[in-house]
Amino acid sequence: MGARVVRALPSSIRYTAGEAGAQAWWLADRGRRAAVLANYAAVLGLPVEDRRVARVAARAFRSYGRTVTDFMLMGALSPSELQGRLSVSGAEHARAAVSQGRGGIVALPHMGSWDFASALASSLGYRITGVTEPFPGSLDEAVRQTRAKHGMDVVMAGRAAVGGIARALQANQMVGLICDLPPERGGVEVCFFGRKAVVPAGPAAIALKYGSPLIPGFSRRTGPGLYHVHLDPPLMPPLNRRGDREAIKSLMQAVVARFEIFIAAHPDQWYAFKPVLH
Repeated sequence: MGARVVRALPSSIRYTAGEAGAQAWWLADRGRRAAVLANYAAVLGLPVEDRRVARVAARAFRSYGRTVTDFMLMGALSPSELQGRLSVSGAEHARAAVSQGRGGIVALPHMGSWDFASALASSLGYRITGVTEPFPGSLDEAVRQTRAKHGMDVVMAGRAAVGGIARALQANQMVGLICDLPPERGGVEVCFFGRKAVVPAGPAAIALKYGSPLIPGFSRRTGPGLYHVHLDPPLMPPLNRRGDREAIKSLMQAVVARFEIFIAAHPDQWYAFKPVLH
């Protein structure tokens, strides 16, 4: 119902409402603001008190509001309508990955729209398995249905995700994992914009276990309801290093190095709304 209402509204109204909600969050959440400013100061290479840092951070919150609005719109779009809102660079890297028969792991930062990026997979001839946290109540099923309609198979984070990821890779399918923010448990320390950061170890550990290519990528918003998805050349896991902590760290450091390029080019589309860089 919400998706139909959002689609019926003029774009100027729906995006104004989304931006206003995100801006209110930015202004009201003082406790979060200090960590957010530290993240964007590191990205911009500026002192945290520089006004340009606060301006980029505020723009990132407004961008997030627009992205949430686009996700609501997504529920009212057919797969063909959604494909018309997407563009891609680096699709050949996904094809090269799956040609090896071991699937592929797309490593993504919190940029643009995860859901629009995953929907692109179906237009390339793949399904993609994504690991997500559950939404509250009946909203969870509505979100699952929207994602399934556009080519994403969802598995819940935790132990249950291990089997879902394994089945997808063994079926030579793609798996999408967001891996730029600190996990609740574990993780591996990397250098991120010249600072220490802890990121999930899972993408690299899984790549080493199954011999699957690790493909850094990101999405960015290019206009109202429009997104571009970029995929980098695959990072190939070293052979016979399964469970090797140093190999995991090295592989995640290589992923993060690519994320730095993506984020530096579009800092106000990186949604780093928790402490990341220390």
